[in-house]
Amino acid sequence: MRWSRKVTFWDHEITKRKKGKTYTVRWTVDGERHRAPFHGKTAADAYKSELVVAFGNGEKFDVDSGLPQSKLTEQNPMTWYQLTLQYTEARWAEIGGRQRQSIAEGLSEATLALLTSTKQRPTDDELRAALRQWAFGERIQGDALPEQHKATIAWLEENTVKLSAFEDEQTGPALARGILERLSRKQNGKAASANYANRRRTTVHTIFKYAMELHLMRVNPLKTVSWKREQSDDTVDPAVVPNQEQIERLLTAAAEHSEIGPRLVAVFATMRFAGLRPEEAIAVERDNVDLPPEDEDDGKQFGEFRLHRADSHAPTRFNDDRSKRRSRRRLKHRSEKTVRPVPIEPRLVVYLREHIRKFGYGPGDRLFVGSRHGVLSPDRINKAWRQIRADALTAAELKRGLAPTPYSLRHACVSGWLAANIDPAQIAEWAGHSIETLLRVYAKCIDGNAKRAKRRLLQALAEEEAERKEQGESAGEGGGEAG
Repeated sequence: MRWSRKVTFWDHEITKRKKGKTYTVRWTVDGERHRAPFHGKTAADAYKSELVVAFGNGEKFDVDSGLPQSKLTEQNPMTWYQLTLQYTEARWAEIGGRQRQSIAEGLSEATLALLTSTKQRPTDDELRAALRQWAFGERIQGDALPEQHKATIAWLEENTVKLSAFEDEQTGPALARGILERLSRKQNGKAASANYANRRRTTVHTIFKYAMELHLMRVNPLKTVSWKREQSDDTVDPAVVPNQEQIERLLTAAAEHSEIGPRLVAVFATMRFAGLRPEEAIAVERDNVDLPPEDEDDGKQFGEFRLHRADSHAPTRFNDDRSKRRSRRRLKHRSEKTVRPVPIEPRLVVYLREHIRKFGYGPGDRLFVGSRHGVLSPDRINKAWRQIRADALTAAELKRGLAPTPYSLRHACVSGWLAANIDPAQIAEWAGHSIETLLRVYAKCIDGNAKRAKRRLLQALAEEEAERKEQGESAGEGGGEAG
């Protein structure tokens, strides 16, 4: 669409007919002439008044149709369900499987809040299944609609709100609040975690932004109502981050855990000493690893990872290659060509050399593979981790939730870098996120550093005070001798 605010209104053109007169509203948008005939003067005056009011409100007019944004929105017959289909198809090529899955989950829950009928309504589970499995996944891959979802999809096509309903002063706010309430709850009705609710809310904000870009809506309805956003709970709690002694116990237990355990030791060590995300560690190949020469290694030499890919994990219907549950994507928050260097500290060098000696490289030169040389799955890693935790940690440590997931090892690494007073900008680069994220997520760990810094400051002040007293006493003694 071409938009303009250069609008000129003209007097009605009056044409006599056998059965009366025709009153034609005339106006131009950016020089383009537009006309709208009416059989009565009252109707023509009312229509022109609507256009003049829209112009006075500062609305943009479409050059081709001559209509203001508000009228185009009113005439838009698109439903919420149709918008979700268009949006998910438009986003598909630019995002990975995990994000596709996240969008499918968020839009499915929002859709449950935007239904217009209860007559012959499918169950929530049937609606979620049809949306997540087919509408937002298999459909985009070109699959035919499965028989078990036909009735549900047919019902959805007729029973979600029109986008124009969001513009209505009466229905719009209620619809927006219904969405926000739905996204704040789990399927069982209990409150969802702040992170989960906020992630789904972001998905819905984005689809409304998409609708505005296509001029299907004028405003984002979620921004027209007041809603207390849940406090994010993504800040790392130092109480559940394992210390080095506890990590050594976990790595020892991993080495003794079944067939897969010994292969996971170096994976966990990589997360602990280099701060890699699980999907980044799994994607490491021979060309990404630069270890120092063994004959020159004095135990103080660093190596380096040069990362440029991550293996995300999602149901196959969300992956481009549907024979695999993993899809290779660019690094999180990085461009396609970005390479992120990460130091391999001497302790990790030892673990990696031992791993390569024992297991070598797998198919495709992968550094870490399963016992049958397949790609390690998150399910397998997390299952092993739960058993390793139970073997390595004390009852008290398990009760307080220490190291609940392998990701805790990454937290331990980044927390250690902060404790070592490394420049936050450098830490953020190694960890692969922004400085703002670093300071927010590890705020409590930074607080711990601040406490240590205050103790050192108190110690320095005490030493300064002792030195001052000592100098004062020396000066007093000297004064007595002079007298």
